[in-house]
Amino acid sequence: MSISEIISDLYQEIEREKKTMAFLERRKSIMPEGSLEMLPQFENNYYVQRVYVEGSQKSIHLDKNDEEHLDIIKKLMEKKTLVHGIPILRKNIDAMEKCVGKLRPYSPNDFKYGELLGQNYYLDDEVCLREWKKKPECQNPWHPEHLIHDVKSGIKVRSKSEVLIADSLYDHRILNKYETELLLGGKVLFPDFELLHPKLLELVWWEHLGCIDDPGYAYDNIKKLDYYAANGILLGKNLIVTYETRDRPLTHDMINSKLRQFELI
Repeated sequence: MSISEIISDLYQEIEREKKTMAFLERRKSIMPEGSLEMLPQFENNYYVQRVYVEGSQKSIHLDKNDEEHLDIIKKLMEKKTLVHGIPILRKNIDAMEKCVGKLRPYSPNDFKYGELLGQNYYLDDEVCLREWKKKPECQNPWHPEHLIHDVKSGIKVRSKSEVLIADSLYDHRILNKYETELLLGGKVLFPDFELLHPKLLELVWWEHLGCIDDPGYAYDNIKKLDYYAANGILLGKNLIVTYETRDRPLTHDMINSKLRQFELI
């Protein structure tokens, strides 16, 4: 169980104990005055209600065979448990509130770019920022002559839609690599974009399907998405997919919607 879960459980338990204590105090407020004492008398016991009247203690004999007296006896017995229980709950609540006030969950987000021996790195994560930044871009050997569109980061991409994506990532300062090599399940792939998520501190991949209304293109890319899923890269979790058709081109709104969905902005 994580510290965050412990803190959450403590808060819930504090609320439960407060509600229980409030209930006991309400019950106590409607109980008869005084306290109950049971005294031995030969083979039987008899009950006495001790009350204070004008500063002096008064004893009232209670006959358990009398229905009205029996009701007082039962309520004073319950009152005794309330009188003992309420302080216990109060101490528990006080102890838990002090404890939860001292606990602090650790989150890598609090130290996103820590420094160790001069090296920027992501704490508690496999991705080393300095090493990741060294990964080359534009490694896809398929038709390099198609890399003709300039983007703000200074590289070239294959389509105007990829320009929109690349420039949006640049504007939002989301670290990314274009068509960098990904070895997945023994196979080399070149995702359109590989992102370093600034909050989750994990890698996220982005594929843009530019001709989804072409049956052959759609079939090939569905197979590609299946391969991603079979190797742990899942749509909606660490895989972003955008698409367009001739009648429905990619827009900034579509891109920003994906960025918000994945809490990248």
